[in-house]
Amino acid sequence: MDVEAFLDSWLARAPAVARRLVTDRRGKPLPKRWAFYRLFKLAESHLKERSEPRVILVPGLRGVGKTTLLCQIFLSLVDRGTPAFYLPVDRLYRFVGPALLDALESLSSRFEGPKVVLVDEVTHHRDWARDLKLAYDYDPDLLIIAAGSSALALRVDVDLSRRAGYEPLFPLTLSEYLLVKGRLGRMRKGLLGNVQEAILSSDLTRLRELEEEVRKVMKGDPIALTESFLEVGGLPATARARSREMASRMVMEVLDRVIRWDLVEVESFDTDTLVEVERILAALASEKPGVTSLESLSRDLGINKRKVGRIIGALERAEVVFRVPPIGPGRRRVRRPWKVYFASSTLRWGQLMELLPGFPSIRSTLLEEAVAARLHRMVLTTRRGDLVYGWEDGEVDLILEHERRLAFEVGLGKRSPMGQLSLAKRLGVDTTYVVTLRAGVFEEKEAIHIPAWLLLF
Repeated sequence: MDVEAFLDSWLARAPAVARRLVTDRRGKPLPKRWAFYRLFKLAESHLKERSEPRVILVPGLRGVGKTTLLCQIFLSLVDRGTPAFYLPVDRLYRFVGPALLDALESLSSRFEGPKVVLVDEVTHHRDWARDLKLAYDYDPDLLIIAAGSSALALRVDVDLSRRAGYEPLFPLTLSEYLLVKGRLGRMRKGLLGNVQEAILSSDLTRLRELEEEVRKVMKGDPIALTESFLEVGGLPATARARSREMASRMVMEVLDRVIRWDLVEVESFDTDTLVEVERILAALASEKPGVTSLESLSRDLGINKRKVGRIIGALERAEVVFRVPPIGPGRRRVRRPWKVYFASSTLRWGQLMELLPGFPSIRSTLLEEAVAARLHRMVLTTRRGDLVYGWEDGEVDLILEHERRLAFEVGLGKRSPMGQLSLAKRLGVDTTYVVTLRAGVFEEKEAIHIPAWLLLF
């Protein structure tokens, strides 16, 4: 089949296929994530003004909902009568071969004026970055929104990077989980930004007001909803799963696809190494962050230390995990292991459910992981600051270095131990937060106590 024949067939079927992908098993439309509104606004701006950027890359961990997002944008544009086209590169590759540029040029020549092409699974095509750049140059009326695995951002060449914008798709936040579950009430515009600003500025009065507002939009017990989020709430599919067992199997399927596809893209691992990746993931899931080091993993698993480091680096580039370094007073380096967190606490929980049935409760570890992931996302999206943890004869769980230095002590019912507050001060912290599953915002012993649902929202 040639490109023209494929497009003739696919374009006629694409809306029906997309509508199936944006509804649940009962035919109910899936909720739109916050990224939808940002991308749709960019598409509208292009259609009105041909504004830049005209190539937008949407990288993300497998299973975070990239295909659903593209199909929702596609259908919303089509329903408005806008020339918009959904192009899954895996289908194109299967029926035609490596013909992405030919397909984009054909779409450009078929339709005059501003148009939007939503390219899914773009990393299935080896030369996708070159082809997107050439399509950008070929048609100034063309906006391309291209989604792919986390490896997508690693393969951008210099020419495309100057033209492209980025909209990474992360695992679900608590507010998005509530949206998926139908547990999010009417929420005013700007609430999410207000919460982040209040946390960064340590505005106690504003935090109290916002915590009350957040609790009012949560339909149900905030503690129970947050605990559920820590386990199954990281991915759209696990959030909608009919049982915990089904959700945990979905986690294992996502990780298997990452290992078999994305890690081969990031690093050319052989079959034996892929098996070792699975063992390292299981070891990381079964230990509290900061307990394992390259040396201990190498010793316990019998894998060369350099290879362990290479595997964890590949997992980090594939956005399965992220690492948090230790610092001491004066921000000096200390001889402690880096903490390794999963991108979502759901990835840890799912592995433990499948691999270690009957494992003891690890809610405190899941809570710390979810807080770390939220702060890590804050650093990535604002493109400012850094996330570390503190050490000087004791540990400060997490320190966010933004315009100010904020410490976060995480625990299910943690009080304000004077030793931890003193340690935080020696590390140069401006404000210490104690994050728990207790309602209310209050100040105690020079620390601000906030409920987890406020930070994770």
